[in-house]
Amino acid sequence: MRRLFVILLASLVVVPAALAAKRAAGDGVLELKSADGRVVIGKDATPARGVLWGQMDRGKLIVVDPLPDDGNQVLVSGSEKKALPIYNDSGALVTTYWGTNLHFRVTGGKYRLVFDGTGIDLTAIGTGVAYLTGDPNAFDAGYYAVDSGKWVPMPVSLASVSTKPLAVAFPAPAAPQSP
Repeated sequence: MRRLFVILLASLVVVPAALAAKRAAGDGVLELKSADGRVVIGKDATPARGVLWGQMDRGKLIVVDPLPDDGNQVLVSGSEKKALPIYNDSGALVTTYWGTNLHFRVTGGKYRLVFDGTGIDLTAIGTGVAYLTGDPNAFDAGYYAVDSGKWVPMPVSLASVSTKPLAVAFPAPAAPQSP
């Protein structure tokens, strides 16, 4: 019994310390909750960096690995269909997944992810920019939060009006200081 107590006590100290060590100074947090629509994290020229994990109820996920030989991985499970990976013009490895209940995890490094679907839940820790477009036909297009801030509704535009997606940086830019 004493051994079990010591193991549990040690895990309460070691696990949070290990998780805190993963988040470097200057890293931000992006969270999505039940998002419906299109979410793009990173760009070809400026991919996001860090770790990410989550799941999508239904849809398509495009994974762009700008440095395929760096040892970092983007892991996807639960796909019903997967396209053969191809290299794009910039040398990045592009893989597309389709299905229901897709689970994904980025173990570190640089990445670009494109989600088109429903029920997108994810947490990203690191630096990057997410481009958010909520589904205008959804009853509730979901929510996002940056740096553990308040949950904000996904931006939704009318289908007849072509607008740019909302760019959300993580970490959030520092507020200007008043004189």
